[in-house]
Amino acid sequence: MDINYFKETFHFSSDSDSPLYEQLASYIKIQIQAGVLKPGDQMITEANLCNILNISRTTVRQCMDRLVDEGLLVRYRGRGSFIADSKMKRNINYLYNFTENMRELGAVPTSIVIKSEIIDADQFLREQLMLPPTQTKVFKLYRLRCADNEPILFEKTFIPYYLCKQIEYFDFSSVSLYNVLSERYALNLYRATETIEAIIINKDEAELLKCTSKVPGYKIQRISYLDSGFIFEFTTSITRADKCVFQLELYKNIPSSKSPIDIRRQVTLS
Repeated sequence: MDINYFKETFHFSSDSDSPLYEQLASYIKIQIQAGVLKPGDQMITEANLCNILNISRTTVRQCMDRLVDEGLLVRYRGRGSFIADSKMKRNINYLYNFTENMRELGAVPTSIVIKSEIIDADQFLREQLMLPPTQTKVFKLYRLRCADNEPILFEKTFIPYYLCKQIEYFDFSSVSLYNVLSERYALNLYRATETIEAIIINKDEAELLKCTSKVPGYKIQRISYLDSGFIFEFTTSITRADKCVFQLELYKNIPSSKSPIDIRRQVTLS
């Protein structure tokens, strides 16, 4: 970043309730979104920021740590901090909504519906969804999930049809599936389990994700539950390995609690 440009365009606001490090972090985010700061650009050093702004090293470090955590900056020992490649981070420790999550990250979410239909479940789907013997129809929804028009995930979703009759009439290229389930069908989405597997992306999926076939990828299988304990969703998502980095945050509980280590997972989509 050009130091003269920085001096001319950034000033702390005395009227703001936000801490100084948050004001500085917000400014840098805006410069990244505006394209002033581009992937690979080197940030002004922390020492220079302290001198220019007359603030403590702690304040600058808090700002930089925030930007690193959000995937906007990367640090290289002995070289400094650089603007990261465009990345999107979603926390998968909680039941998430792709549309809302992408908006929170400053990206424009879109979905391309590949298939939307009612089918008879095969034995595999019956077992995954634990369907009652008399309710074997499922809603099948295949979507390509995009951020800023770039394919991120190819999703295959299956939902018991008895929970959401006539859901096939909704246009899920423009509306959120989870919002429809919650608002139209009063389904209280409660928890989900996910398994993540390294794969080689096949030809058909590679074409949808705009990559060459036989490249590394991840398959994420998700089973979601209602607050009543019923399974309401089985989804398989495919993404390229170069678009997805899994970040684990490990917290050791107080030994006297005799609880297992708490693992909080985050996914960074680039």
